[in-house]
Amino acid sequence: MLRFASIFLLGLTLTMGSAHAAVKVDKQTITLKTRDYEIDIAYPRSGVPAVDSVVKRFVNERLSEYKTSDHDNSERAYAFELSYSVERNDAQVFAVLFSEYSDTGGAHPNSFFYALNFQMPDGAQVFLPEVVDGQRGIARISRYAIANLHQQMDGPDSMSDDDWLKRGAGPLATNFDIFILKPDAIDIHFPAYQVAAYAAGPQEVTVPLAYLKGFIRKDWRAPEPSFACSKATTAIERTICADAGLARMDRQAAELYAEHLANAYEKVEREKWQRTQRDWLAKRNSSCGDASRACLKESYAARLLALRKYSAQ
Repeated sequence: MLRFASIFLLGLTLTMGSAHAAVKVDKQTITLKTRDYEIDIAYPRSGVPAVDSVVKRFVNERLSEYKTSDHDNSERAYAFELSYSVERNDAQVFAVLFSEYSDTGGAHPNSFFYALNFQMPDGAQVFLPEVVDGQRGIARISRYAIANLHQQMDGPDSMSDDDWLKRGAGPLATNFDIFILKPDAIDIHFPAYQVAAYAAGPQEVTVPLAYLKGFIRKDWRAPEPSFACSKATTAIERTICADAGLARMDRQAAELYAEHLANAYEKVEREKWQRTQRDWLAKRNSSCGDASRACLKESYAARLLALRKYSAQ
């Protein structure tokens, strides 16, 4: 009886502790209406400065893009909606999934997802390759996702195929940008078109953490660049490996470059990307020969801006 009471009290303590660790979330809204567009945005405010600054920056970026969308002077206004759900809120992780809806007068409305994951209690943002051991972990997730999507969609009326799945769920980190960290799994969200035809709608894969045993990094805050820090030989590589922010920029630049290269189906286009990457690396190495953090951050910021601008086209 005493043992049962002890277990009950322990469970109650853990439950109360988890509830106490959760942050209070306030819903914030932005509504704008003009002749050209109607914008409705909802987003969470957690009271954690690091979380709220990232969320607000993300919302402002979406708002800016909505407001500057080209309007074809049709009789009806464009519609943009951004809603959210808090998918996790405990002592370890705060995770938000955003759902976007837009109607710009095309053949059908469009939808998309965005996800933000934060380590608690300080609210440091975390990205999937920092959780699952870089490219090695991404490849592991890719294998599971492709097999699971085949199970979900294969059949006589399938709206996908092998090439589509290999392209949309292949081992590119950018294929898995939309993820939610759960206590025992990682939920991967694929928007419409990414792994199947639009009519099939968005798809979701839940990857059990048990499947990722041996692929989860012990310290998600430790630097995780595009290369193995154990093999760093140059002063620039050592500087990157000593700074988690620089390491993230290096990895994200490499991820976007890999995405553009994978989507370059013509030889001329692939060679162009390879040439621009070599040119940028040469400029980085010559300009930042002293391996200063400030110089490297400026170089990577410019490269990421260029890569993301191309992605948005």
